[in-house]
Amino acid sequence: MTARARHLLRLARDERGAAAAEFGLVCLVFVSMLLAIIDMGRLAWTINAAKTATREGVRLAVVSPIVSTYMAGYDGLSQGIAGGGTVPDMAFSCSGASSTCTQIVGGGGTAGFDATTFAAVLAKMQAYDPDITAANVVITYRHVGLGKVGNPFAPDMEPLVTVSLTGMTFQSAALQVVGVTPFTLPNMASTLSGESLS
Repeated sequence: MTARARHLLRLARDERGAAAAEFGLVCLVFVSMLLAIIDMGRLAWTINAAKTATREGVRLAVVSPIVSTYMAGYDGLSQGIAGGGTVPDMAFSCSGASSTCTQIVGGGGTAGFDATTFAAVLAKMQAYDPDITAANVVITYRHVGLGKVGNPFAPDMEPLVTVSLTGMTFQSAALQVVGVTPFTLPNMASTLSGESLS
C-alpha cells in the first residue's frame, strides 16, 4: 500500500472533525429559526401598519367631503321628501382600482367620484404603509338612518364610512429563498359614523 493510500485510509477513519460537522448542521437549524422569527415579526408589523392605515384613513374620510358626489350632494327636498324626514336607504362603494363609485343599496342618480377626497385619504394611509396603492383601497358609505332632510349645515345623511384594504401582499424573506411567492394578507377595514362630513 502506498503512502498516499494509507493517508486516505487514515483520513476516512478519523473522527476528530465530527463536532464541526454537527455544529454546521445545528447552526443551519438555528439560523433558519432566527429567519422565521424575524419574518413573523415583519408579518405582524405589516398587518399592524395596514390596520393603522385603515383607522387613520377612515378618521380622515369622516371629516372630508363624501367621495360619492351623488351622496354628497343628495337633497331630499328636491326628491319630494318633507323637511325633517328620513332619507331612503342607500350605500355607495368607491374603489380606487377603477376610480368609480357604485351604488350597492337603493336607487338614485349617477354615483360620481371625488378624486381629490379619495387621494387625500390614500395619502394619509400611505403615511402609515407606503405599499398601499389606490387599487387596494375601497371607501364605502352606507346610510343607516342618521341625518335629516333639509339640514342646512351638513349633508342630508350621516352614513357609516368604511375604509377597506384589499389585495395587500407579504413576501417572506426566509421562504423566498426556497421559491415561495408572496401571499395575500386578509382584508382589513375600519368603520366610523360620518357625523362630521363636510
